[in-house]
Amino acid sequence: MTNLIISFCEGRHDIAFLSRILNISGFKSYGKKLKNFPSPLNKQYEKELMSKNISDSKLGFQTNYKVPADALYKGDTLALFHDLGGDGKIAERKEILSMYQKLIGKSEEDEFSSKFDMSFRFIYFFDADNIGIKPRVDALNNELGLSINIEHDKILKIDGYEWGCYIFHKDENGGDLEDILVDLMTKDNESIFKSCTKYLSTNLISDERRKEYICTEECESYKSSSKFKIKKSLISVAGQLQFSGMSNAVIISNSDYIKKNDLEENIHCVNIKNLFSY
Repeated sequence: MTNLIISFCEGRHDIAFLSRILNISGFKSYGKKLKNFPSPLNKQYEKELMSKNISDSKLGFQTNYKVPADALYKGDTLALFHDLGGDGKIAERKEILSMYQKLIGKSEEDEFSSKFDMSFRFIYFFDADNIGIKPRVDALNNELGLSINIEHDKILKIDGYEWGCYIFHKDENGGDLEDILVDLMTKDNESIFKSCTKYLSTNLISDERRKEYICTEECESYKSSSKFKIKKSLISVAGQLQFSGMSNAVIISNSDYIKKNDLEENIHCVNIKNLFSY
């Protein structure tokens, strides 16, 4: 029996953080090529990649949310992480869920046979933001329409599958992943984060300059909304002392601001680790 854990993540920062937690729990990187993934996953991912019409794509970094952005394993458990690129991707989450459910619902004549010995656990990760834990979970249950409502920080068996979710939070009324990360990273690094906080607070710029800047032959203008988020910037500024020019995902993955004992003692990390346990 292969225990498949499918994680729906808002972005790469989530995946980097979850990987840090699982790495100290015995999970290791699943470094196989897609063609060598367990059947029928290998065929399904190949199908998804081949179905993407590259000629219709624009230049730039392209991803396929139906193919995992990362994979970890421990014994008979394979954890797969999908990068949705935001919390509002309801259609995309439904497509991924349907893809996996169909894998074990095919007829024996189909190449994806119902004989594959796999169990499925689906875990959804969201920020509470300014919405709160309960409204986030209520919205997810409305999206899924299961016979029983799933709950925050629990694994339940419903309709033949296991389901769970975790809402990153500071308290029940709000918060996000960065609240957890800043708490973890500041411990034993107080002077560094104090200096970084001072730098950010003494170099504030207008909201207008926090928007994307368009500079062409025809015009100079700002567009969209402010892109500034103080906690993300704090992690980035502190992280640049270690990894110049690297993204927050790289910093979260590799920084020694987060130590093994921090992950073992933090209540969020302990609870998340338990969601991946059998």
